[in-house]
Amino acid sequence: MIVLTSPLDFLAWTILGIIIVISLLGNGFIVFVNGYRWLRNRRIDLCDILLTALSTPRCLLQFVFLMNYSLYFTPPEAYFSMYRKEIISLSWYFLDTISLWCNTWLNVFYCVKVTNFPNRLFLWLKTRINALTLKLLGVSIILSMIFSLPSTISYYDQKKWCNRTGMQPLNASQSKVCRYIGTVLLPPQLSVFLINFIMNITACILLLTSLWQHTRNMRKSNIGFKDLNTWVHVNVIKQLIFHVFFYFLYFVGMAIYTGSMLNLGPMAEMASDILMCLLPFSHSIILILTNPKLKTSYARILKFRWRVS
Repeated sequence: MIVLTSPLDFLAWTILGIIIVISLLGNGFIVFVNGYRWLRNRRIDLCDILLTALSTPRCLLQFVFLMNYSLYFTPPEAYFSMYRKEIISLSWYFLDTISLWCNTWLNVFYCVKVTNFPNRLFLWLKTRINALTLKLLGVSIILSMIFSLPSTISYYDQKKWCNRTGMQPLNASQSKVCRYIGTVLLPPQLSVFLINFIMNITACILLLTSLWQHTRNMRKSNIGFKDLNTWVHVNVIKQLIFHVFFYFLYFVGMAIYTGSMLNLGPMAEMASDILMCLLPFSHSIILILTNPKLKTSYARILKFRWRVS
């Protein structure tokens, strides 16, 4: 059971709580707006499907964080229950994997839709991206889960062996043999993250290249730069650049999380969680401010609250 004794502890918990709450509100807003539009219009665009598929696991992921940290304020036997920690770790891995892949394929979808390259493969993909995106998303998630199965099975085999030997949970001697499941899931999670990071960087580079080619053509034809196509390029590129920046912070947080499993201390774990929570927190705000439908709905809510007050 944790007692906040120092100002640094109180500040860290306050920052994490604010990030989680705002992330819940932001991603919940996206799910609500897209769900309401779907129920009202009886149809939904592919982009809105991807946004909803991205925001839903992120909302659930924030609940997992809240559940995990609520155990810090419970008696030690409740927090160190291996069963609870396994449920939290498996839920975290599953939801985080889904959100990473939804995030990546959303950016790939934007990239293919916005950019223009005189390449046969790219042109073929551009005409079929609507039909392929959801299929690729499903295949990516399924393969990630299958890839994590050997590590999970290995962990439970070790756990059964430890139980048969009569060793008590969380003894110092047992901890060397029966590893915490979070360490087992870390290699597949890092692999998923690195693949997603590379795909996001590639999408960002392609968008930057497309914008540079577009502005160069505008210069040659003496056409102004503030046309609609350029605005779309710049808008999506801003979103991707900010997203890649917070993706990098997510990577730093995961690196710290890996170190915290080597007993670097509770503050290292807290710092890693803050950095990893920044990605769904910041990206939800970016999506709301750059997506016309979400931005319009948010403006209406603000206008309504202003009238009421």
